[in-house]
This record gives sequence, structure tokens and C-alpha cells, in this order.
Amino acid sequence: MAIDLHLHSTYSDGCLTPGQIVEHAHQAGITALALTDHDTLDGIPEALARGKELGITVLPGLELSCGQEDQGGYHILGYKMDCNYEPLLVQLRQLSIARAARADRIVAQLAAVGIQLAGSRVREIAGAGVVGRPHIAEALIEQGFAEDKQDAFRRYLSPGQPGYVPRYRLSVAQAIGLIRAARGIPVWAHPGQNFSLERLEQFQEYGLLGVEIWHPDHSAEQMLRFAD
Repeated sequence: MAIDLHLHSTYSDGCLTPGQIVEHAHQAGITALALTDHDTLDGIPEALARGKELGITVLPGLELSCGQEDQGGYHILGYKMDCNYEPLLVQLRQLSIARAARADRIVAQLAAVGIQLAGSRVREIAGAGVVGRPHIAEALIEQGFAEDKQDAFRRYLSPGQPGYVPRYRLSVAQAIGLIRAARGIPVWAHPGQNFSLERLEQFQEYGLLGVEIWHPDHSAEQMLRFAD
């Protein structure tokens, strides 16, 4: 049984629509998948509908960007939530508003150092998705200010650079609590970036139910360790 439980669409920072993702999964022989866009559930209905047409199991999911006061950023995946759970929807709307405001601040800060980007063009690039730094990076590339996304982040969008603006994030405890309250399954995404057993035990106390093992950013040694 081939599955993929960590996928992003054009509703966040992916390059395929939810329907196209399901189609590609079907062609690749995948029998079950989860759409886990960043901080949004907006692509789920399209993915569920296309999955039903093609006979692929689609789990509703998302990936919440979190901050831990003493240890930086973390991402928590959520699976099989009640997508109509109002407290979760309210929080996602707040995150979307904060992201849009952050994008406007980034554009303004870049303009202050002579890099003129149209906010309307950034939103156009984002399309139906939540506006984020990857979309601003695309605008920088499009207007010749950067060679590629890595260059755009390195020169303009990373901490210490002229276009960096701190991000509003949930705490890990809040993210896990929201997912659990919505009857979902919270999973620590790509933990290889900042894993420790002490942190895992702390997240378990919050209600964590899983850890992502197989990820392209993990070494073989890390994957075996997490599997253990």
C-alpha cells in the first residue's frame, strides 16, 4: 500500500491544485493521501471530491506553523479533523489575516531599500492560497531581483535581511490542542530539524500522537532513529 501523508497544494506553497495532486497520486499508484496545506483547510473539498472520483482515500489535513518560546519554530501536522470545527476555523482565519499583513509589511520594507514589488502582483502569484514568503520570492525572481527562491530568501527574506518580518505563530501546545479538540491526530512534522527526546516528551504531554519519519530532509540514520 503506497501512501503520502504530507502534501501541499496551490492553497499554500505547492505548485499543483488539490485535484491535480490527487490525479498525480493516482498515476503514481498511491492509494491514500493527506492534503496538508500550511494553515488552511480550503483545498480539502476539491481533494476529497477528486479522490472519490478516482477511488483514492483522501484524509483531510493541514500543517500548522508554530513557535516554541525557548526553542524556535516547529510544524505540527493534523489529520482527520472535523473541518467544520468553529474554533479551528476562527484560528485559521486569524492566521490568514496575519499572513496577509506580514506580506504587506515585507513589500513595504523592500520598497524602503529600493526594491519595488506590487502587493497586488504578490497576491496574484499566491492565487487562492495564503500569501507567504515563497510568493514574494517568486515576485523577486520575476522582476530580476533574485536568481531563484534560495537566492531570494538568502538576500532578502531571511532573518537579518531587509525583507524579513517575524511571523505570528501558534504555540505548539495551542496547535496540538486545537487539532485534538477537532477530533484530529496531531503529528510532529519533519522533526529532524530540531529533535530531542525531551522535546518529544513535552509535546506528548500536550497531546501529540505521532512523529513524521519518512521525509526528504531526514537522513537515513534519522529515519531509523525516529522509527525506533
